[in-house]
Amino acid sequence: MDQKQISEIEALAHRVMDLQEDRLFVYKRFMMHGDKQLTRIIRLSMFGVVVLLVAMILLVGTFTTRMDTITLRMGEMSRDMSGMTADFVQVTERMTSLEIAVSRMNQHVAEVPSIFRSVDGMGGNMSVMRADLVKVGGHMNEIQRKLVDMAKNLRDMDQKFIALTGTVGGIGVDVNDMSRPLSILPGQ
Repeated sequence: MDQKQISEIEALAHRVMDLQEDRLFVYKRFMMHGDKQLTRIIRLSMFGVVVLLVAMILLVGTFTTRMDTITLRMGEMSRDMSGMTADFVQVTERMTSLEIAVSRMNQHVAEVPSIFRSVDGMGGNMSVMRADLVKVGGHMNEIQRKLVDMAKNLRDMDQKFIALTGTVGGIGVDVNDMSRPLSILPGQ
């Protein structure tokens, strides 16, 4: 063993002796004050336990309330995402319809049996394309609206988390304040 380990062992032994002296002092004090003091300490301890139990129940209630709100917001976001998915599917369908219209237009131009028939076919395809583009525009507006709604829901969730953090911090301070009387108990 080197000198450092010996000094650590000596320090530990001194600490054990100090703790033993503290315990003897507390034991003597309890013996001097008798049963009345012990009864008072037990009542104070029970009061402290009840206060801590109430604080824990309030903490669980706060978490449950906030989690319900967060879950509700997540459900709204899920519905918005489902609506956006449906809009994307419809946009894809419109784009496919546009491709078909362009293909038909190419067929009309390539065949050119008569100039009037080709112009008629192109006009019809242009009308279909125009209608499809209007529908695509409508779906893009709906997607934009849903993105705005989702951003609002995210801001609301952020505010709820900020409020939850403040509430939890406040409960932590209250629990610390309520547990101070328990610090006079032996072994604390």
